[in-house]
Amino acid sequence: VTMRNVIAQTRTGGADHVVMVGAHLDSVPEGPGINDNGSGVAALLETATRLGGSPRLINAVRFAFWGAEEVDLVGSTEYVASLSAADRNRIMLYLNVDMVGSPNAGYFVQGGVGGEPEQTGPPGSAEVARVLTEQLANAGVVAETTTFEDDSDFTAFVEAGIASGGVLSGDSQQKGPRQADRWGGQAGQVFDRCYHLACDRIENVNPTALDRFTDAIAGAVAHFATRPGPLPAS
Repeated sequence: VTMRNVIAQTRTGGADHVVMVGAHLDSVPEGPGINDNGSGVAALLETATRLGGSPRLINAVRFAFWGAEEVDLVGSTEYVASLSAADRNRIMLYLNVDMVGSPNAGYFVQGGVGGEPEQTGPPGSAEVARVLTEQLANAGVVAETTTFEDDSDFTAFVEAGIASGGVLSGDSQQKGPRQADRWGGQAGQVFDRCYHLACDRIENVNPTALDRFTDAIAGAVAHFATRPGPLPAS
């Protein structure tokens, strides 16, 4: 089987400070993958459609739709490996979108926390996470910040030293009582009962969560695409 990455970049905005945002296209063989990760792809497509090809920007925006995430992160890993050092340095940040419509939704932001560098992310990741958290607050929800866990397409970017952040609504872990108080839903139940299963279909998607995450992603992309200068290192 041949799988491909699909990459698109705005015609406007400086190409020396690229805001990159990505979501994976593939699913596991056991399921159709509508939440994992049709929801992330939908959020990016909506953001790209509203942005248009030639918006007024300071920094260019690059959308990535990854192939083979479910097969050892091959698509994003090969993409980063193909970049020259100069091209890697032109990516100001990477924002990962993987599962944003879980039925018993959580609101997680990855980056800027953790005991190890690979959990926290490179310098600038805390700023990416801060803006994502702020944008989710604007969408009406208080996010929980968590670590990178080497399990999605941010991995190659983190290892390459590119500031990164991510959003997700939770998978096979259980929602705790405090999380249920904060976000609603069922405590003691997993975030997505159809994670990697045949029931991961359109009816499995939480439209409220998808809408909130899409607003937050679009807001974060707009924020970074219109800000001058590099990210803060801390």
